[in-house]
Amino acid sequence: MEIRAEKPLGEPLMEDTELAVFVSAFESSGFTGSINWYRNLDRNWHLMADVTPIIHQPTLMIYGEQDTIPKSENLENIVANLDVVSLDCGHWIQQEKPEETTQSILEWLKQQNA
Repeated sequence: MEIRAEKPLGEPLMEDTELAVFVSAFESSGFTGSINWYRNLDRNWHLMADVTPIIHQPTLMIYGEQDTIPKSENLENIVANLDVVSLDCGHWIQQEKPEETTQSILEWLKQQNA
């Protein structure tokens, strides 16, 4: 059964040919790997209850300004060496702003090697 809106709710994020790549991959592998992360959230929460994780590795976080998932309010408390970039897009940053995402990563990597 296929369900589609009668009228699109916004502009498409990708061309039909690009979407076909994703459809083909998920037809081949399914969603199990992706969904298992969410299925395991409660278990991970309990396993990590007594851990105070601090990430010391240099880290780049790229946010989408229009993302409905809120930005982390305390990310800098657990990531000691953090740089943040915000792009004018939603949750699917790589698909919505591929050039800007790549440029942000490349600029950040150059700074790391300076």
